[in-house]
Amino acid sequence: MLNNNGQIKISLADLAERSGGAAEAVNGGGVVVSSVEYDSRKVRRGSLFIAVEGFTSDGHRFVDTAVDNGASAVCVARERLADFGWLKDRGVGLLAAGDTRTALSRLSAAFFGFPSRSMLAIGITGTNGKTSITYMLEAIMKRHGRNPGVIGTINYRWGRRETPAANTTPESRDLQEILYRMMKDGVDTVIMEVSSHALELRRADDIDFDAAVFTNLTRDHLDFHRDFEHYFNAKKRLFRLLENSYKKGRCGVVNADDFYGHEIYMMRNHYSYPVKSFGIETASDYMPLAGSVNNSMHGLSYRLGLPDTGVAVNLNLLGTFQLYNSLAALAVAHQMGIPYDDITGGLADLETVPGRFDVLKTGRGFIAIVDYAHTVDALQKLLRSVNELEHRRVITVFGCGGDRDRTKRPLMGRAAEENSDLVIVTSDNPRTEDPALIISEIAGGMTGNNHEIIPDREEAIGRAMAEAGDGDIVVIAGKGHEDYQIIGTEKRHFDDKEVAARFLQETVR
Repeated sequence: MLNNNGQIKISLADLAERSGGAAEAVNGGGVVVSSVEYDSRKVRRGSLFIAVEGFTSDGHRFVDTAVDNGASAVCVARERLADFGWLKDRGVGLLAAGDTRTALSRLSAAFFGFPSRSMLAIGITGTNGKTSITYMLEAIMKRHGRNPGVIGTINYRWGRRETPAANTTPESRDLQEILYRMMKDGVDTVIMEVSSHALELRRADDIDFDAAVFTNLTRDHLDFHRDFEHYFNAKKRLFRLLENSYKKGRCGVVNADDFYGHEIYMMRNHYSYPVKSFGIETASDYMPLAGSVNNSMHGLSYRLGLPDTGVAVNLNLLGTFQLYNSLAALAVAHQMGIPYDDITGGLADLETVPGRFDVLKTGRGFIAIVDYAHTVDALQKLLRSVNELEHRRVITVFGCGGDRDRTKRPLMGRAAEENSDLVIVTSDNPRTEDPALIISEIAGGMTGNNHEIIPDREEAIGRAMAEAGDGDIVVIAGKGHEDYQIIGTEKRHFDDKEVAARFLQETVR
């Protein structure tokens, strides 16, 4: 499949055969393709263009452009074949697929040689906690002597390579290329966040997973999923993908304290692989020893109660919500055969997770915490963890994103109000919505008088920093690692931690 320049080349007929029926060659089976594309603007001579039918655009409308750009072959929906008979006259190969989105995933995996089959692949899904677990598992795998790669919300990284993440889980074609590049660079373990969007849009369908992790399910993304049931069904697809995997020694790991995680656990006999549970309140396969949990400004520590009593876990990370994340990482690593010394050593090695309970020491008697919490559950858990620390007051700055699930806004307002001494409601990424409307919907869930409204986020952070005194904790929630703010359709540089630090410097001067 590789020519002398290391470029992948494969005949259309061979590619269709390797796709296992996802697409069939209608004509031009002998045509050789050297890339797979779904964006006509990226097509070059030798490309196979797959006309994916999306939510806002139809790839079939761009077949002409793809051919003009040099496409050697095109894949279209079977029911649209009659519209593309002219391709044969142009000498362009033609594939037909029952579903072009499924074909995109399968043809991409086949083109890049099904790279996930050559490495340990761990998928993590759920509303909250995915990013922290990827960092924890990365640290554990490194301590164990493996060479991990990570695909997630913050970035895609392996070795010395690091690329900002456009999506938590890339489109299937891009995902398969990343896995291929990882494989060529010697990565033997890939740890990836698998979003509900990716599962719904079949982006991860042709990854052969070794393990699937479910963290929790709380209100989010209902602007995309029709209702909560469809949201849950999308998340559960990861366990079906694990069922379809070629791998041996597969396992599932779920949060039994979460209603939906417990539901998956109760259905464990439906899967051909073991499904293990972790939890704090519900009897689980992996649990901390009662009374052993300690959350302080120095970090989080506990001892394992099950399955092996007494194993000590010490993290530099703050927040009791990290207890769940570390249990998830510990459980899946242990199921993968990694010894406890490497698991606990890796967890202890991890200094921080960008934008997750990220502490800024001010030198003025209070601290500021920057966190990505942007759902009701995440904000509630964050603020409850903060309240467990020694403090005088909790001052919270937060907003909600525009063009996203509106139903969570008043609920987040209530969660902030109930767990803070002062709340400053501001803008997040308003996008094309009116910031004032978003803020009014947040405030609609607040019944007390312990909140202020400052639409400008920079001004809101400055107000919190100026208000804070000895023993206070300022929480800046919603954006975490993000270094931008989207206002209208414009993406502007904005970093919560950077803004907070600048106010501190100006105050000192």
